[in-house]
Amino acid sequence: MRAPALVSILIVTYDHAEEIEACLDGALGQAGEGLEVEVVVADNASRDASVQRVRARVRGDERIRLLEMGANTGFAAAVNAAYSAARGDHVLILNPDCVMDPGCAAELRARLLARPEVAIAAALLRDPDGTPQLFARRDLRLTGALLGFTSVGRRIDARRGGRTLARRRYEDLWAGGPPREPVAVFCPAAACVMAARQDLQPAPFDEAFPLFFNDGDLCARLARAGRRAEIVPSATAVHGYGTSVTRVQQADPARMRAEWVASMRRYAARWWPRPAQAVLATALLADAVAGAALCLVRREDPREVRGTLGGLGLPGGPPPLLTPVARRGGRR
Repeated sequence: MRAPALVSILIVTYDHAEEIEACLDGALGQAGEGLEVEVVVADNASRDASVQRVRARVRGDERIRLLEMGANTGFAAAVNAAYSAARGDHVLILNPDCVMDPGCAAELRARLLARPEVAIAAALLRDPDGTPQLFARRDLRLTGALLGFTSVGRRIDARRGGRTLARRRYEDLWAGGPPREPVAVFCPAAACVMAARQDLQPAPFDEAFPLFFNDGDLCARLARAGRRAEIVPSATAVHGYGTSVTRVQQADPARMRAEWVASMRRYAARWWPRPAQAVLATALLADAVAGAALCLVRREDPREVRGTLGGLGLPGGPPPLLTPVARRGGRR
């Protein structure tokens, strides 16, 4: 009789006491005929009761393990630590604000086994109120960065009906409702995604991207190797969409902006030609100058301007939220 397959579910927590138990229930509920699960929770020094609640679950279920990182190491480093502690041949990265529906893991694994060219299988996500969630992204290129991630560019795109943002979020795929068959995308957000362990070696993410763009970097590396990511509609989950990021954003928007800008520039340095990198840096600086002028004239909130300066490493801006670890984890 064949032994059940083991899927390792990796969860990173940072102040998720209110969400983690439902997430764990959904993860453990993936076990069934022919499939076993283990859950590895890596906690990034939560300040709430996240650790205590996971510890209580660990005492009652040997399938759950807790790694206490000791500091906020970032999402990439915590996922990599959980990956190193995991044992399954298939690995599922799960956000703590995401609750998988029954059979989700089995459907993702079945797709990977059936289609060797698929390296990442992603669940179809919906908001807690049932609204289909636009969670996949096309690869970021210069035009998208200029129109989507500068204040001037966002105003221009808004006047064009938000076409740049809509295209990057694959809104065309949802025009007639969520997809009903597996569909290839560049990068599904790493809220509920599965891959074969061997495709993630030596680690899922490059820690040069501690919070943002780590999933995009992984998908770019896999695409270069001729592999792809797919959304699998038969695998479904409810996702709160960025609860921890939203909390940090509200607490310190300038440093969060600095983190985003610095990560975007590192992504560009890795995947874009040098002329495009130079245009991006110049445009970000010009955007900060224009934003500063608007702050003086209209007394607008200066935190985005300060964050952009910080992400560019210039005076007047705060440092990014997290310090990247260069060349640790992932593959080039």
